[in-house]
Amino acid sequence: MRVKIVMLSLVYSCIGIEHDFKGFDDSILFGINWPGNPNLNENFVDGEKNKSQNQELVKVTTTNKESYECQLPELRSTESTSIDDYDGPSPLHLLKPLMNKEMCSYRLESYWSYEVCHGRYIRQYHEEREGKQINTQEYFLGYWSSEKQAKLEAEMKAAQESKQIPKTTKVEGVALPNVEIVMDDGTICDLNGKPRLTRVHYVCYTHGKHEVYSFRETSTCEYEIIILSPFLCEHPQFKPMDVSENVINCLPIGDAPRKPRDLLKMEANSLRFHHQSIRLMDNADGETHLKFELHPLGDDEDMTSDPPKPVPSVDKRPPPITDDSPVRAFLNGENCLNGGTGWWKYEFCYGKHVLQYHIDRAGEKTTVMLGRFDEKAHLDWIKDNKGKAPKPIDQRISISHFYSNGDVCDKTGRPRQTEVKLKCLENSSSPAQVSLYLLEPKTCHYILGVESPLICDILPLADENGLIKTVREALEKKKERSEAVDDVSDKNVPKYEND
Repeated sequence: MRVKIVMLSLVYSCIGIEHDFKGFDDSILFGINWPGNPNLNENFVDGEKNKSQNQELVKVTTTNKESYECQLPELRSTESTSIDDYDGPSPLHLLKPLMNKEMCSYRLESYWSYEVCHGRYIRQYHEEREGKQINTQEYFLGYWSSEKQAKLEAEMKAAQESKQIPKTTKVEGVALPNVEIVMDDGTICDLNGKPRLTRVHYVCYTHGKHEVYSFRETSTCEYEIIILSPFLCEHPQFKPMDVSENVINCLPIGDAPRKPRDLLKMEANSLRFHHQSIRLMDNADGETHLKFELHPLGDDEDMTSDPPKPVPSVDKRPPPITDDSPVRAFLNGENCLNGGTGWWKYEFCYGKHVLQYHIDRAGEKTTVMLGRFDEKAHLDWIKDNKGKAPKPIDQRISISHFYSNGDVCDKTGRPRQTEVKLKCLENSSSPAQVSLYLLEPKTCHYILGVESPLICDILPLADENGLIKTVREALEKKKERSEAVDDVSDKNVPKYEND
């Protein structure tokens, strides 16, 4: 690691000196290439040797006395995004055809669908069919009007005259200039009593079709949507910056290897880290710990000739966890599952409660109780909803539990309630993987989806009401399955050096 950092710092300092003391920023990218001896290496074409005569050169030496001559490239000039030479339509005017055509974009998720009608409104909805009747549950997340349009045009004109830089939003980790439209006055939120509001960010994407790139809830009943539109690409300030890489070729001098030895070691260790074996250990404290087995690289191994070869992929599942403590703790309600994305997070404690919470920057926690488990209430719920009872074992992939008597809902005046749907997650890359999602099909009536490999071991043991009362039986069943899988794996899976 030290070699690479030292060499990069030397090369960067020289580039900074020789290019009129220009500073470095994230928009100028550099990559170091190690083509080897140009007279012997096919990766370094003849044209490059002649071209290198006009390039600036810098000599660097590693701590192992390996010398290299690095050719500094001419910085590629990026296309100007100055507004001074632009006299075309304003960004908002470029989006007018999208809004005047009354065009709508859609985003479909597992339960909710989102309808973004540009320049008019945003709607969140779910449709259920009962025979010929269609029941629709919907919320409007914000509206737009001609008055708001005129006000925003005046604000953007003033910003352009004062040469303000457009705001940016990140798409795939890249900060892109955007036009922000705040659509407000939506359906009243029952959690804070305020109208719903959505900030719509339009960004330039040449191949875009005005689709919804992302949707998220940034705070209670406030949302953010990113739209990919090609219309904005006509404006110079909204074109993505050129992020092409400037290549620095470093050639060995004398008997130096193609790449520095320490750099090769670092790359080899990184490769082996990605293909490392993982083992589970039971420590004296009773907890299950992950043990990472790294195989050190011997000094006598020759790596100066060829780059490390990739490790062959092996279609092999990770070893099963035979420790029953995670299942035991889950069934006893000792280990609660946490998840969720966006503003709200969720906590599910099996047989206890379902909690919705948010922790602000000051560390203060806002909680909403979505339901507590009561066996009698669950049995009454199963009796009234026969379709929620477990299916036969050979067809069973999930079971449902009823959690009731949550916090009183301001909108309905009744306690919140939640159906917890426990689903088996098969073929998971991690035995400890947990996925949580929350739906609200009716006001203050929720469905919490819990998907995890842990659920697979308890599904067959649920009774006709979906209840699991024998923890020991569940754990014994889990142990039998693990031993069977382990026995098959030992017989059928070939052994490799790193196993």
